[in-house]
Formats: sequence, C-alpha cells, structure tokens
Amino acid sequence: MSTLGALFYTYFLPPLFLLILANFLFSKQVKVLAIHKMSFAKTEKSSEVQDTTVEHESDSTSILKELNTHFVLDDSGLLSFNHLSPRKPKNWTTKVKLFHTILYGITTFAAQLNSTAMATSILPELIKKDFGVGREISLLPTTLYLLGIAFGPMVFAPLSEVYGRKIGVLIPFFTSAVFSFVVASTSELSGVMIFRFLSGFCAGAPIVSAGGVLADIWNPTQRGAALAVYACFVSSGPSFGPTISSLLMHSIDKPSAWRIPQYFSGLLTVFLFVVCELTLSETYEPVILAREAKSMRIATDRWQIHCKHDSWKLDARELVLVHFIRPFAMLITPIVLVIAIFASYVYGIFYLIITTMPEAFTMTRGWQGTVATLPNISLFLGVITGCFLNMAWANHYGKMIKLNNGQPVPEQRFPLLMYVGWMMPVGIFIFGWTSSASIHWIVPCIGILLIGCGFITIFQGCLNYLVDAYTKYSASVIAANTFLRSVFAASFPLFSKQLFDNLGVHWGASLIGFIALGMIPIPFLFYKWGKDIRLRSKFTN
Repeated sequence: MSTLGALFYTYFLPPLFLLILANFLFSKQVKVLAIHKMSFAKTEKSSEVQDTTVEHESDSTSILKELNTHFVLDDSGLLSFNHLSPRKPKNWTTKVKLFHTILYGITTFAAQLNSTAMATSILPELIKKDFGVGREISLLPTTLYLLGIAFGPMVFAPLSEVYGRKIGVLIPFFTSAVFSFVVASTSELSGVMIFRFLSGFCAGAPIVSAGGVLADIWNPTQRGAALAVYACFVSSGPSFGPTISSLLMHSIDKPSAWRIPQYFSGLLTVFLFVVCELTLSETYEPVILAREAKSMRIATDRWQIHCKHDSWKLDARELVLVHFIRPFAMLITPIVLVIAIFASYVYGIFYLIITTMPEAFTMTRGWQGTVATLPNISLFLGVITGCFLNMAWANHYGKMIKLNNGQPVPEQRFPLLMYVGWMMPVGIFIFGWTSSASIHWIVPCIGILLIGCGFITIFQGCLNYLVDAYTKYSASVIAANTFLRSVFAASFPLFSKQLFDNLGVHWGASLIGFIALGMIPIPFLFYKWGKDIRLRSKFTN
C-alpha cells in the first residue's frame, strides 16, 4: 500500500490545491469582498480616507439599486428574489437554460462513459496478462465503479444544497478524474479496485445532482422535455464506452493497453471541468441568495440582511437521518419499492446488454475486437428514439399540469409506458432468437434498438413519476432509486457470461426477457390504483 499512498499524494494533493485556487480566482464573491475591503480599509492619509468613503458610497448605491431591481427585502431583513428578476434561475433565457442543460448533460455523459470504460471483451485477457487473475476478477472494476455511484449521491446531494450545485457537482467530478489517473498508474490490483470504487463514488455527484440543476432552472411544464434531453446524454455514455475503450485498447499491443481508457476518461473529465468552471453559473436559488445577502451586508452596513439559507446548517444528525436513512425508509414503501425495482431491472438489463453484447456477437457470428461492440450504436439510436417519445409526451403532460392548476398529475406519466413499454421485452426476444450466423446482423440490431427505446421510456417514466409523487422528498426518492439501480447494474454483468454460456444466447436472452415481460402490467396497475396507494404514504405530497 505504500505505492498506493505515493500515487495518492502525487496525483491527488497537487490537483486539489489547484482546484481550490481556481475556485478562489473565479469566485465572484471574492471579487466583491475585495472591493468592499478596499473601501473600508483604514489609512493614515485623509485624502485616501475620503477616496475610500466615496467608493464605498458608490458601491452602496449600486447595491441598493440592484436590491430594488432584483430582490425583495422585508421588514425583518429577509432577502428573496423578485419573481420577475432575470437573475432568478427560472427566469433565465431559454438559450442560457439550454446551455446549462447540455453542458451538465455532457458532464454526466463523461461520468457514465467511464462506467463502461473497462467493459470490453479484450479486457479480461489484458488484466490476466498484467495481474494474472481470471475473468470474474476483471469484471470487478466495472462493478465497483457502479457501486460507488450507488453510495456517492447520499453524500454529495446534500452538499450541493449547502454549497451550491456548481461546487457540489464539479469538485467531486474533478476528484473522479484524479482517481481515474490513479487507476491508470497503479501497479497493484488492489489499487485498481479501491480507486475505481472511489472514482465511481465521486462520479455519482454529476449523475444525480445535475438533475437538481434542471429542477432549479426549468418550470414543471418544461422540465419533462429538458429531462428527456438530459437523459440522452446520461444513457449515451454507457453505450459508447465499450466501443471507445476497445479502440483505445487495440491501439497498442501491450498488456497495459487497458490503462489507456482510464487516462482518456481522466483527461476528458479535466477538460470538461475547466469548461464548466469558466462558463457555468450557480443555479441553486438559496445559495445565490445567501451570497447576495452577504455582499449586501458588507456593502451597506445593514447587518440584519439575511436569507433562509443562512439559518440552515448541515450537521451529522441531519446527514445520517435525512440523507442516509430516509432514502432507505422510502424504499420500503410499496409504490417506491415496486417502481424502483421496475426501473432498476431495466437499468440492470441495459448494462447487461452493453457488457455482454460483444461476447454474444463473437459466440454467434465470430465478430472480434471493436467490431463486436458496434451493435451498441443500435442501442444508442434506440435511446435517442425513446428520448424523442419522452419529449413528445412531456409536452402533453405539461398541458395536463396547466389544467390541474399547476399541480403534477403523477399517474399521467404511465400511459407512455403502457404504450411502448413492451418494446424492451420484445427487443430482448428478437435479439436472442435472431443471434445466428444464418440471419442477417441487422435483425438482432433492430431488437437492440427496441431494447434501448423501451429502456429509456420505462426508466425515465418511472423516475419522473417518483419525483412528481414525492416532490417534497424528491432528493431522497432519487437517492433511493439511484442506489437500487446501481446495485442492479453492478451485479447483472457478473453473471451474464455464465447465463449465455450455460443456456446459450437464445434461452439466456429469453430468461431475462420473460422477467421483463412479467413487469409490463406494473404501469397499468399503478395507473388505476396508484393514487389511492400513494395517498396512504406519509411521504406523499
């Protein structure tokens, strides 16, 4: 472990120092504080005192003008946004909102891309040459990364509500890159496993907290379409991971070729971190108000100015009871449990197909190397198709919200699942029973496309339903869903090869297809009785 310690201190501490320095340099609040400290600076020369006073009065006038334009201050000094202020994130222009949505989506794409960066068919061979271990051990880096994603949100989600979305997403995102570099550099298998888990743990921040950004900037009637756009990036990352990694691993003929995708993921993450740090703005309204209130107190000497966020402090008790225990408490309620299992099962199949597809095409058609990963493009096209269906239904759902006085109608998320949810099991059967050399390759790829379309429709619909049904505890219900789905995604690839080796591709695919088929009635049942069951829960809106 001494080597690991040296790598940790070599790769982690210097970038962390640079990260803190970057946040210091780019923080607008620091600039404001610097100006006002200069204005209050004491000097022995009377002329300098007069200049400072004039500057302070000018700054105070400017701050008060902004106060009257963008904010509301009540008699107690409580600061809040003017509901028409362009500084309020929900009042930003559509162009700015789309920019933030897409950039946070690309950030999550990079985090998800890394989840399958070590899920190529050549990886077991390379790991065996480098460390002398079998196939099951070589699958653990992918499993541990996904398990890290399961636990990370429970830590980083509350931090994003204390320090803001930008810090809560970007600092863990950058730290994930650091751990990817450590994975690529370590010479010990234990180091690969430990830091792969830590990389996934930190990658959980953008995967979950970036969804909070969309809630910050989009109104409920628009949020469904924005989430569909965001979901395209989230689901595309795992789809492209094996193909990109296979190309990189085949670029050199050395056992260490498995390290190249980790360097690539780390460099991509660092690049995106710099772009986001320079271009993105804070979107969490309470944190924005807290920063503005602090600036106004210093500028105007009116120390009673405050906001609600100033009175909230995240302590250990709240972290444990609310952010660790509440997600599991919600997970055992009937609706959350069934919907989370439904979403997690399709998510697990999604990862099983991604990680097993190359071997299935090698077994049945003799495809080798990167060529065997190309059917993932069909999965991506299916996801894109499903996202367009989600956006179309989101517009229809937005009209229902308007008719319901702006209140969500959770059960109206299910009709789309009822219409197209069958695509996933049907796609699995088509993929399984047409995986033969005598049948043209386009036919199983059509099945894979249907799997992708059905997956994203079911998964996004379930997530939207949970958020609409438990809006007050949306962070906890998302954390519960993320935990369960990550456990499924981490475990499914571990038995996929045995499944297809023992049963064959035909019956192996049929087994998971029959289970998926058995879950098709779920949206029908909850569409009819979901509201009655939901209203019995203490967590309901």
